[in-house]
Amino acid sequence: MRALLLAGGGGTRLWPLSSEDRPKQFLPLLSEKSLLAETFERLLPLTEEIFVATAEKHADLVLSQLRALAADRILPEPSRRNSGPALISAALAFERDGDPVTAAVPSDQTVTDADAFRRALSLAARAAESASAVVLAVPPSRPETDYGYLELSQAASGEGMETVRFIEKPGREEAEEFVRAGYFWNAGIFVFRPSRFLVEARRVARDLVEKVEGYRERLRERDENAARLAWAELPAISIDYAVMEKAAGVRAVPLRAGWSDVGTWRSVRDIRGPSDDRGNLVLSRSPVLAPGIRDTAIVVSDDGVLVLPFEKETELRGAVERLGKREEGPGRSG
Repeated sequence: MRALLLAGGGGTRLWPLSSEDRPKQFLPLLSEKSLLAETFERLLPLTEEIFVATAEKHADLVLSQLRALAADRILPEPSRRNSGPALISAALAFERDGDPVTAAVPSDQTVTDADAFRRALSLAARAAESASAVVLAVPPSRPETDYGYLELSQAASGEGMETVRFIEKPGREEAEEFVRAGYFWNAGIFVFRPSRFLVEARRVARDLVEKVEGYRERLRERDENAARLAWAELPAISIDYAVMEKAAGVRAVPLRAGWSDVGTWRSVRDIRGPSDDRGNLVLSRSPVLAPGIRDTAIVVSDDGVLVLPFEKETELRGAVERLGKREEGPGRSG
């Protein structure tokens, strides 16, 4: 099996630590190692054939955190275009390079049971021989509006379960209904044989695949400027929207490994444990006193200070966007 670590995300929900220059996958949020380094080491017992798709500007950061990674295992992206172009580009390259079964794994997630994680990937690799792709499906522990959901058939087999439909982030009532109905969370982890995946990708997203093929052709011609222009013309779209939601022959394998996307400060608190007996998460190099404060994230960095009650976490993204507009100033947003 070959592994592709997707390391191009921004992690805006973890302001002020996560930033454009150092997104959350490069941060030591759960231990002394970054999420990227933890993911890399989690995969090593399964495969040493690991590649990393990331922004060009983060290539040196990847190499500094993954000392065992060869420089030619980095697949640099000229600019952020979400997981769709990145995954299709890698699939095209891997198809020409022997067509190995590939696990595309976000680098900013975590699991508490690494052995169970690797077993699920191995099962998905076997299922990928008769599927266009295999998605890892997480049994939900609660109604969650920040995750996508999967409706699966109940007819499980050695080749996984049939994926009936992908459902993007629902509202609260829908999420509660999905949990009652036995739907799964979509972990965003896909396993596929590149040739099989690309057949289906060309069927449902031909225009996108052809544009990515044009980009890769410019790379083979060593025409760097033309490659950059071709990449810039690609849409910023997730692989779920671009391909998976419309694809046929997608199967699913349950992932029961204590999975989290580490997407909110509450999830960081839940994994690390609270910083005090009042359920707060405090991340600061300097002492912090917060008498009477409960269930709150208090994060102090050089870029700002966050005081966020966990019950208000859905408001953080909008607050960060408003802050960015204020920092741009009047007449400077264009």
